[in-house]
Amino acid sequence: MTRHRVPEGLADLFHDHVTQQFRRWREVLQAQGYERLLVCGGELLPAFRDDVAYPYRVSPYFKTWVPIDDRPGCYLLLDLNDERPHLFYHFPEDIWHRVEPLTDPAIQAAFRVHVFADPQVLADRLSCDAPMALVGAAETVVWSENIERNPPALLQALDFQRARKSGYELACMRLASQRAARGHVAARDAFVAGGSEFDIHLAYLAASRQLEPELPYGNIIAVNGHGAVLHYEQKQRQPPLVQRSLLIDAGAQVAGYAADITRTYALEETFGELVEAMEQLQQALIAELRPGLGFIDLQQRAHQLLAQLLCDQGLVRASADAVLEQGLTHVFFPHGLGHLLGVQVHDRGGWLQDGNGPELGPPAEHPYLRLTRVLEPDMALTIEPGLYFIDALLEPLMGELRGSLIQWERVEELRGCGGIRIEDNVVLQASGVENLTRDAFAGLPA
Repeated sequence: MTRHRVPEGLADLFHDHVTQQFRRWREVLQAQGYERLLVCGGELLPAFRDDVAYPYRVSPYFKTWVPIDDRPGCYLLLDLNDERPHLFYHFPEDIWHRVEPLTDPAIQAAFRVHVFADPQVLADRLSCDAPMALVGAAETVVWSENIERNPPALLQALDFQRARKSGYELACMRLASQRAARGHVAARDAFVAGGSEFDIHLAYLAASRQLEPELPYGNIIAVNGHGAVLHYEQKQRQPPLVQRSLLIDAGAQVAGYAADITRTYALEETFGELVEAMEQLQQALIAELRPGLGFIDLQQRAHQLLAQLLCDQGLVRASADAVLEQGLTHVFFPHGLGHLLGVQVHDRGGWLQDGNGPELGPPAEHPYLRLTRVLEPDMALTIEPGLYFIDALLEPLMGELRGSLIQWERVEELRGCGGIRIEDNVVLQASGVENLTRDAFAGLPA
C-alpha cells in the first residue's frame, strides 16, 4: 500500500474535496466564534511499563483531510484569515524507524505544507491571541491557554457533516470495496478448500494486499457455530471435522476510507436455502432506500420482513404478526440494520438530526441501532440484516410461553451453522442507490 499519497487518478477530486471541506469547516468555525482550528492527527501511546507503543490510529477528523495514516504527530491548521489549510508534517530525525518524506504533488498543491521535527517548535509558531479550538489528542505539547480543546458543539457540527460524502471520498470507497471484494473471493475459496479460520484470514489478507494493522477493523472469520458470535475475534488454527458454514465480516481501506462487507457461505443445502432467503430479504431492503426515508422506519421494516421469513422457513409456528407482537424477531436479529460508513467503519453522527440539536438515540426496542437519521443524497451506509442462533437469546425462551412458538427441532437442525449476516455498502443518490459492494464483486474477473 502506497503511503501518504492520493490514489492514482484522483488528484482533481482530492483538490475539490479539500476546497469544499475547507469552506464548510470555515462556516462552522465562524458560526461558533473561532478564528482558528488545530486538528491533531494523533500520537503514539506507550503501553504501561513497556517500551512498545499501542498500534497507532489516526484521528478521523484528520483523516478526512489527507491520506496520512501512519505518521504520528502531524497537524492541520485552519485559519479564517487564510484561503488554504496548513499541513504540519512531522519529520523527525530517527535512526530506528523509516520516516517517509511527503512528496505527493496533490497534497502539496492542496495545503501550505510545513515540515518540522520538534513539536515544541510547532507550539511556538501557533501562539496567538485569536480564539482557537483544538480537535483531537495532543498530550506531548504544552499548548497556550487560549486554545479550547474538543468543544462538544464543534465536534457535533463536524460529525453531522461527515455523513454526506464528496466525489473524492466516494471514489476512495469504491477502491476500498474492490480491494475487499478480492479478499472475500479468496477467503471463500479457502473455506471451500477446507481451510481453517486462520487459513481463511491469511488468504483474505494476501488477496486484498493488506497487513493486519492496515485493516479498518479486525476480520471476523467465523466457521460453523462461531457465526452466532456477532463480533467473533478468534481464528482457529485447525479446521473443524465438518465444514458447514462461513460468516466472514472483513473490510479494506484506501486513503483512509473503509469498506465493510459481510458474506455468509453454506456447504449444506438446508442452511444454503436460508442464506438465499436472507439474501433476497437484504436486497428487498436496499430497494426501499430513498432520500427522505427515516432509518428507524427501515429497521422496523427489516423486522417485518424477517418475521415473514421465519414463518416461511419453518422456524416458528405462528403468523408474522404474532412473531412481531411477541418480539421473536429480536431473538434472531438483535443488532441494528446498518450504520454510516467513511473514514470510520462506524462513522460518527448517526444519531444527529442536524448540526446543532441533540442526538436522537435508538428506540427502546432497537437498542443497538447506530443510525437514526433521515437519509439524504450522498450518504454512505451499510445494510446488514442478520439471522442468528445465539444460545444466550434462545435458551431463556425455552421456559417462556412465547418459546412455544419456536420450532425447536428446526432450530437445532441449523444451530451448528451459527448465523447469517449479509452486508453491502451503499450510497444514496438522487437518482437511485449505488451499491459499492455488488459493483465491486461484479467487476472482478470471472
